[in-house]
Amino acid sequence: MFIGEYKLSNLLSYLGAALSVVSMTYVWSYDLDLAMIFFILAGLCDLFDGRFARLFKRSVAEQAFGIELDSLCDMINFVALPLVLLIQVAYQGWLTQVIAILYALAAITRLAYFNRNAKGAEERAPYFIGLPVTYSALVFPVWYVICSIIHQDLFGLSLPYLVVLLSLAFVWNRQIPKPDKKAYQIFLILALLTTAYLLVKLLW
Repeated sequence: MFIGEYKLSNLLSYLGAALSVVSMTYVWSYDLDLAMIFFILAGLCDLFDGRFARLFKRSVAEQAFGIELDSLCDMINFVALPLVLLIQVAYQGWLTQVIAILYALAAITRLAYFNRNAKGAEERAPYFIGLPVTYSALVFPVWYVICSIIHQDLFGLSLPYLVVLLSLAFVWNRQIPKPDKKAYQIFLILALLTTAYLLVKLLW
């Protein structure tokens, strides 16, 4: 009846995109604590969607669909959502527009570069070339928490600079070590601690 591969193996990819949309709605209503919580959850979905998908027996066509789906969900999770955050929280006219364009172009360039090399040397190498856009799901919420502890206005003031730094990191022609099992555990703990802090802050 409908096009697509609506398989359980794609559940986390779809869920991550849905959580990012929810996060955007909270950004627009300026409920940033909830926005960051849903941003983190979307990032966790992306962190584990590949491993989750490989638990299932999939045809070649289903695997190809899953790869494309993951990349397009990354566009929502780690490109569109940060842009909404930047524009809503730190809009300062044409300069913000330029920064937003820079981030968008750098992020889609990084995604295109990764997709082109997905079956090549970078996939087998123990390092990335440039910072993966998925790291934004950890960088933005953690920086938000740090800023909220220091001063409530710091996040909005510093956000454009953070976006510029990430934009440059995405297309930086340098080797960045891929996280090992221990690093993934650290990422998970950091995400859980950040989420716990935001939940306590909401309920306090």
